[in-house]
Amino acid sequence: MKRFFAKGLVALLPLVLTAVVLWYVVGFLWGNVGVPLGELFKGAMGKLAGWDPEADGHSWFFRWGAPIFGFAVGIVLTLILGFFVATFLGKKLFQLFERLLKRLPVIRTVYPYAKQFTDFFFAEGEKKMEFKSAVAVPYPCPGVYSIGFVTGEGLRSLNEALQKHLVCVFIPAAPTPVSGFVAYVPRENVIPLPISVEEAMRIIISAGVLHPEHQRVGTGFLTPAAPAPLPIPPELAQAIGDKAKNAAP
Repeated sequence: MKRFFAKGLVALLPLVLTAVVLWYVVGFLWGNVGVPLGELFKGAMGKLAGWDPEADGHSWFFRWGAPIFGFAVGIVLTLILGFFVATFLGKKLFQLFERLLKRLPVIRTVYPYAKQFTDFFFAEGEKKMEFKSAVAVPYPCPGVYSIGFVTGEGLRSLNEALQKHLVCVFIPAAPTPVSGFVAYVPRENVIPLPISVEEAMRIIISAGVLHPEHQRVGTGFLTPAAPAPLPIPPELAQAIGDKAKNAAP
């Protein structure tokens, strides 16, 4: 029964997690896009068309029709904006708009970091931030190794101060690799791993449970060796021998 329950849990858990993530994403878009646009449409239809929220013929729109309509309009507007930004003129205008945002007192301290976050996940081509390779680095202390991803070369000032060639390594946190640590590690201390970035990410997300087949270690390796017997002092051995002789018939 325990084995069957574990297999069922393994099959069900990814589906549940996927459904939960989609639920939160759709809920976020509904609450922050659909409902505000729906309220705007409610006010517009009430003032321009003279619709009464209490009338039976229009109550459906004020109850649930307007948020659904606002949600659909929000998706369409996002697609239109994407098509526009993809054009040459739209790209230039959007870059000009971004330069204006970066000059505003409060927005300029928030927008660049939000831009980097979105570029990390959604950027394409040359702007896409990619992990170059999976490596192991001595972190958080010597003798303990963590999986990381080489993201670029080190800082010139650090290289010159330490007289070493450092590389930038992103060490993600498990099991949520969105956060982590950035470390500059000497190249000689970086151990390249013969696994892909996707395989390394699977190890991190599963907290080390899932390893590639070609890197699995036998279960006997995890079995702790029996401790060596402690040596018996000569005086104790002599006392035990004398006691055994006296007890013999």
